[in-house]
Amino acid sequence: MRRRDKIFYSKLLLLFLGIVSLLIFFYTIKLHEVIERNILFSVNEVAEHDKRALRTCLELFLDELSGVEKRLAAQGTSSLRELEGQLNLEAATTAFTRLFMLAEDGRIFTDNYLIYTRDQESLGGRFDFLPLFEARDSRVLVLRFDDNAEFAGISRESILYAMKLDDFRVDGVRMTALLGCTDISFLQEHLIIEGFVKNGKSYGVSAVIDMNGAYVAGDKRDIYLRNDTNFFTQLAAGQCSLSKRDIVARMAKREDFSFYLEDGDGKKLVYCSPFADREDPKLDWYLVMVVSNDFLVERQATFSVMGLSLLGLVVLALTLLMLYGISSRKKLHEAHESVRVRSEFLSSMSHEIRTPLNGIIGLNHLISSHVENPARLSQVRDWLNKSRSLADYLIALLNDVLDMTKLQAGKVDIAHERYSITAMIADVIFMQASHAEKAGLRLTLEEAVPDPWVMGDETRVKQVLINIIGNAIKFTPGGGSVTVSVRQERMDRRHVRTYYRCRDTGRGMSRAFLQTLFDPFTQDPRAQKDAALKGSGLGMPIARELVLAMGGTIEVDSEEGAGSTFTVTIPSEIAGKLRRKDEADEAPRETATHTLKPAPTAPAAAPAAAPASAPAVAAAPATPPAQPEPPRKGRILLAEDAEFNAEFLMELLTDEGFSVVHAKNGKEALEIFEASGEDEFAVILMDMQMPVMDGCEATAAIRALRRPDAETVTIYACTANSFKEDMDKAMASGMDDFLTKPIDIRVFLQKMAAINCAPAGGASRGKA
Repeated sequence: MRRRDKIFYSKLLLLFLGIVSLLIFFYTIKLHEVIERNILFSVNEVAEHDKRALRTCLELFLDELSGVEKRLAAQGTSSLRELEGQLNLEAATTAFTRLFMLAEDGRIFTDNYLIYTRDQESLGGRFDFLPLFEARDSRVLVLRFDDNAEFAGISRESILYAMKLDDFRVDGVRMTALLGCTDISFLQEHLIIEGFVKNGKSYGVSAVIDMNGAYVAGDKRDIYLRNDTNFFTQLAAGQCSLSKRDIVARMAKREDFSFYLEDGDGKKLVYCSPFADREDPKLDWYLVMVVSNDFLVERQATFSVMGLSLLGLVVLALTLLMLYGISSRKKLHEAHESVRVRSEFLSSMSHEIRTPLNGIIGLNHLISSHVENPARLSQVRDWLNKSRSLADYLIALLNDVLDMTKLQAGKVDIAHERYSITAMIADVIFMQASHAEKAGLRLTLEEAVPDPWVMGDETRVKQVLINIIGNAIKFTPGGGSVTVSVRQERMDRRHVRTYYRCRDTGRGMSRAFLQTLFDPFTQDPRAQKDAALKGSGLGMPIARELVLAMGGTIEVDSEEGAGSTFTVTIPSEIAGKLRRKDEADEAPRETATHTLKPAPTAPAAAPAAAPASAPAVAAAPATPPAQPEPPRKGRILLAEDAEFNAEFLMELLTDEGFSVVHAKNGKEALEIFEASGEDEFAVILMDMQMPVMDGCEATAAIRALRRPDAETVTIYACTANSFKEDMDKAMASGMDDFLTKPIDIRVFLQKMAAINCAPAGGASRGKA
C-alpha cells in the first residue's frame, strides 16, 4: 500500500472514530429524555382512552335524561302527583336509580312520591341544588353525589346528572331542572383502574378527582361514603417534584402535566389530564394516572436495548460507509488505471490506423506517379496488392472495435439456428490451412463428434475458433504444429457439450501476460517488437465475451517457450437428424456456404491419411449428375446516393462484365424497376441509407409491385452498418442478403455464382 493511501485510510479511521464518539455522547444525553417522552406518550394514550370511555358513558346517561324530559313534556302532566308517578315509571324503565324534578322554589319532587323542601333540616341542606345552576352557565352538569339519609332511599354514592328546563310547568309550579342518579359503579366499570399489566401484575392505577382534589372514582372499587381522603392530602404525605400551588395552578389552566412522587411505596410517575376542554366544559374533573417506577425502569431497559441496537446499526452503517469509501477509492484507482489503459489503447490504435493509412496514401501516390510507365507495371500491381492488404487490415480493425463495443454494452444477440459442427470445423480448418502452409506449419484436425447437428450460432463459434487458431498459427514458428481437436459428451438426452481444443508448439505466454490475456486493449509485449505479430488486442477479449454469451467457458494453459493450449466448451441443444426431404432442401444452402477452393491433396509419397494442412473429408456418396441449369443473364440495378461509391462499384462491376444501371435514391430505384421489362434486372444492390426513400422502404415497395419478378429479383443490402439489428431490418423489408461496405468484389462474385447469375456485358448510367 502506498504512503498516500495509508494516510487516506488513517484519516478515514480517525473520522470514523470521532463520529462514533459524538454519537455515543449525544445518545447518552438524549436517551433519558426520549424514554420519558415515550412513556408519557404511552400514559397519555391510556388516559385518552379512559377519558373517551368515561365521556361516552356520561353522554349516554345525559342523552337518556334528555329522553325522559321529552317524554314528560309530551305526556303533559296536569298534577304534581301525576308527575311523581311518571318519574317513578321512568326510574323503573331506565338506567337511573333515582329521578328528581327541581322546582324554582327549591322543592324537590322524587320518584318515590316524597317531596323535599329547601329548608328541610333533616337533610342538612344536602338537597339544595339551586346554587349549582346559578353558578354555572352550562345547561347540563355532572357531579359526585353522596347522602346518608337512609329513609330517603339514596344512601349509596352516586353520580348526579342534571339538565336545565326552559319552560316546564306542572299544576302552576315552574320546574327548573330534571335530575337523575346512577350508581358510581357505572363510572368505575368504564375506567381502567389497574393499568400497565404485565405477567398478571399491575404497575399503574387510575382515578378521577374534582378540582378540589376529592375523589370521584378512586384506585379501588370500594365506596367513598364520607371519606375524607383527598388527592392533595396523599401528595403531602410524600416527596413531590411539584408543589401544591403549581399543581393547583396547572389544574386551573386545564393543562396536561406530570410529576414524580416518592412515598412509602417507592418512586412513581403521576400524570394528570383534564376532562374539561373547550368542546366539553361540563366535566370539571381530572384523570390521574400513577405509574410505578419499576415499570419505568423496565421500559428504560427496553428502550436502552432498542437504542443500543440502533446505535449498533449506525456504527454498522458507518463501518459500511468506511468500507464503501475504501472501495470507492479502489474503484477510482481502477478507473484511473482503466483511463490510462484506454489512453494507451487509443494511442496504439492511432498508430495502428495511421500506419496503414500512411502506407495507402504513399502507395496511391506511387501508383499515380508510375501508372503510365510500362516498365513499372509489375511494381504498380504489387503496390495495388499491398494497398488492398492494408485496407483489409483497417476493416478488420474496425470490425474488432465495433464487436468489442457491442459486447461490452450487452447488445450482441446469439442466434439459435441449426448447423453442423463437422461442416463448420471443416470450413474453419479450410480457411486456416493456407495460412499454416505459408508459415510452414503442420495443421491437423482430430474429431469425435457423435452428434454433429446442434442448435446455436455457427457464425459466432467460427469467429471464436478462427481467432484462436489464427493466433496459434501466427505465434508458432515455422516447422511447428497446430493441432485442433473436437470432441463431445452428452449432458442429457437433448443436450450435448462440445469441447474445442487448439494446441500449438509456439512461443507460449508468460504468467504475467496470462493474467491480462482477456483484458481489452492489451497485447503481448513481444508483438510490439515484431510487426508481423501485431494485432488490435481485441481478439481474445471478443472471443471470451462471445463464449460467455453462448453459455460456455474458455480456458488457456500456456508456458513461455512451450506453446499454448486453448479449450473452448460450448453447451448446445441437439438438433437431431434430418429427413431425406429436408436434407435435399438444405443441400443448396450448404453448398453455398462452402464455396471455397478444395483443400490441397497430399503428395504421392504421403500416406493414405489426410494431409496435415487440411482436415480429412469423407467421400460423398455417389449421386446422379444433376442437369445443369443455364446461367441467368441480367442487369444490375445499383441504388447508391454517394457518387464516389457508385462510381467505384460501377467500374468494378463493369470490369467483371456486368451491365449496371445507377439510381441516386430509393425512389428512383423503384421507378427504374417499375419501368423495366420483366426479369430485366437479376440483382438489385440497395444502399440502406438514402435520401427521399431509404433502401428498406424501396425494397418493401418493390416487393409489393404486382409483377412476377418483383418477388423473385435478388436484392442485396449494401451498407456500412454491420450490426445485427441492421441485418434484421434489411431482411424484414424483403432483402435476400447483406453486403457490408466496403464491398468485397470476390464475395459479391461468389454470391452471384450462388444464384447462377452471369455477366451480361455493358454498363449504363442514369435511368434505363
